[in-house]
Amino acid sequence: MREPLREIDKLADQRRARAARLMNRRKTKTAYLFLLPYLALLVMFGVFPVCYAIGLSFFDTISGAFAGLSNYHLALDDFRLGQSLLNVGTYVFMWVSLMVVGVVVLASIIDVMPRWLGTTVRTVYFLPGAVTSAAIVVLWLFILDPQVSPFSFVFSLVGWENRFQVIDSIGLAGVFTLMAFFAYAGGWIVVMHGALTALPGEVMEAARIDGCRPVGLAWRIKIPMIWRTVALMAVLSLANGLQLFVEPQLLGLAGPQLARNDWSLNQLAYQYAFALGDFGVSAALSTMILMLSVSIALWIVLATKFYRID
Repeated sequence: MREPLREIDKLADQRRARAARLMNRRKTKTAYLFLLPYLALLVMFGVFPVCYAIGLSFFDTISGAFAGLSNYHLALDDFRLGQSLLNVGTYVFMWVSLMVVGVVVLASIIDVMPRWLGTTVRTVYFLPGAVTSAAIVVLWLFILDPQVSPFSFVFSLVGWENRFQVIDSIGLAGVFTLMAFFAYAGGWIVVMHGALTALPGEVMEAARIDGCRPVGLAWRIKIPMIWRTVALMAVLSLANGLQLFVEPQLLGLAGPQLARNDWSLNQLAYQYAFALGDFGVSAALSTMILMLSVSIALWIVLATKFYRID
């Protein structure tokens, strides 16, 4: 009697396992179906342009002949490259540092606010992110002008009388850092809020019962638990910062004294392509910027063991 029952149970288990496998396959197919539009756009506007630029970097686009590594040599021998690299490096260091510290601190403060107030503050911070970079540059040209700026009283205290004195005192890297922070911080504050909201409530409650105050709770409990989100923000901010172009390119609107067409690495690549018509050197310089960004990002990922499963 027991043998037939065992066979029946075994068949039932096999049917359940088969049904589970079929369900998993359907879920996998559905997931890939949702990913398909993104993958198509990624190939069209991400993978293909990168591969095309890498291939183009090995050709002399003026004569149409294969150039090997000569385009890379020409780009590296450009006397403007070192200063541009220093400019962008200074800007990236200032911006990533400000983003990591500023966003984490602001998100932690907003997290302990009453819900209605926290939602309002997050919305206020998020709104500048809906404005394009070009519009932000124009807006900041007014903010940095002591004659029309709402912060003119601050500028008068330190003796800054015109826009050029303000920009010269803060420095171009500092100005671009402020522009980028107020443009992108709001979006990352929303992301940090999602990460903080997902933290287990029992852990927070246990810490409060043990006498942990809000500052200690944020420093010792919350931030260590969302470090992957912070690392992701640092990597993406780094990649975005190395591609700086719009801000220095449009700063010439403030006057010819501030017009610079080789301040950033992307500006230098733009000059090669559209001022000199040498798309090969431009592609080589762009490829080196990409490799630099990927190398630093991989170093951060490996150093922080970003994909380690706890």
